[in-house]
Amino acid sequence: MSVSLPFGVLRVKGLEFAVDARALEQVINWPTALQPHPSQGGALLGMFSLRGKALPLIDLRPLLGYCDVAEREPTEMVAIINHQNRRIGIAVSGVSDVMKLESRSLCHLEGLATAVALLPELALVAGERMIYLLDLDALFSAPQVLTARSRDTQQNALVNEQGHVLHHLLVLECNGRRYAVDARAITELVDKPEVAPNKFGIDYCVGVTNRRGVDVPVMNMDRVLGMEPPAVAGPLDQLLVLTSREGYRIGLGYDRMVSIVRKRASEILPLPTYGLRMPDLFAGVIGTENGDQALLLEHEALLERPETLNFGRIYQTQVPGNDSDSRKGTLNQTCLVFHAPVQFVVPLDQVSEILDKPERFVSFPQPESHLLGTFNLRGEQIPLVCLSSLVQGSPEPDKGGMRVLVVKGDVSNFGLVVTSTDSIETFTHPASEHPPGWESNMNDGASANGRVRSLVSIGKGDQNHWMTLIDLRNVVRAFERRGPSTGQVADQPLLDMRR
Repeated sequence: MSVSLPFGVLRVKGLEFAVDARALEQVINWPTALQPHPSQGGALLGMFSLRGKALPLIDLRPLLGYCDVAEREPTEMVAIINHQNRRIGIAVSGVSDVMKLESRSLCHLEGLATAVALLPELALVAGERMIYLLDLDALFSAPQVLTARSRDTQQNALVNEQGHVLHHLLVLECNGRRYAVDARAITELVDKPEVAPNKFGIDYCVGVTNRRGVDVPVMNMDRVLGMEPPAVAGPLDQLLVLTSREGYRIGLGYDRMVSIVRKRASEILPLPTYGLRMPDLFAGVIGTENGDQALLLEHEALLERPETLNFGRIYQTQVPGNDSDSRKGTLNQTCLVFHAPVQFVVPLDQVSEILDKPERFVSFPQPESHLLGTFNLRGEQIPLVCLSSLVQGSPEPDKGGMRVLVVKGDVSNFGLVVTSTDSIETFTHPASEHPPGWESNMNDGASANGRVRSLVSIGKGDQNHWMTLIDLRNVVRAFERRGPSTGQVADQPLLDMRR
């Protein structure tokens, strides 16, 4: 039986080798400083610092038989490998691909040389491309290779976890500060909530709103987190609803949603607690697009604080249901409203990340397939497809502020460029009652009638309105069906969405 496993394909001196994707943490630029080590020489180039941890930098070329330093072409990047809680950096020229290789396509090599032990198998891709498989057991046991292992058992657990789990985080902005919240903890996101004033005359709780028959206290996020609030508070545009372990619901007001990102545990940096009024309410710091940072909230600690929880107890004399199936059902009702350039709505769980359109990417525009190029996302080259071009038949001018929705098909991730992301809302009816998305009506040329047949109801009460549903997962699956096995977009049109 053939087994298919994901690999990251790296390149050094024209040679491509595949690393188990579960062990490939990330690919970073060349470190700004290398520190010497007593055993430096040959394969070991020195030591460098990554997020406060020292890692050895290994050059594979001496181990593979390239002994002449003058023949070695410069390497510009470092692949961070984590194998059985031991970590190293490998000097590479770049990332070639992320793909799945089947065991039946591998050719086993035999010999006594060290290079054969490190690269014992060879995959032939598309009839000509040869990719070697790097044996991590052999590499990490080689006497010339120095590895790093943290003595901090908690950090070891995080390093091990990050190889398998990605945290889905929602990044919010409130009074110029950015915060991140684990998406699994969110009960509901409310656009322009109707908030009645509270009866206590304090600004810790700014009021109360009724959500599906439950009175939810609306808290001042700055006050709850111990931040200095602005002199003049603006209108409350958005509301984040969280649920405590006992089932009490608490609302936190914020200004706007910035993005959705995926982060491994090792990418969450510790936050210095000096001078913080409420240090226990923060789980760390994460990096976002354009080099910005956001404070990750420790939502469980926030919900258990008496100053916060007591308001839930006051307004909710009967504890609302808090079972996991109920919360999951609420999350599945959440949707994203965006322009491409027509206004669409998509279930939020179809979108892995929301990013700003990258300023730099590998450009090779293919108008027939709406492909703009590819961009690097944590070591994976992702096709960048213009959804606006696919919808209206011609690309929309880039006026700045365009966004990328990262959507995963059956195998690969795709980046769909859209004009803007507007808001996160909720479907009025359950998903089982939704009509087919607009992309399923391509046979009739995506006419106005097709759009009418794809309308779904969004919001509650006076905020209820109708929008065109699109299934982006079906869109990227169409890309995969028409493209080669690596997930690249084919040269032929994928969907004729012209009116």
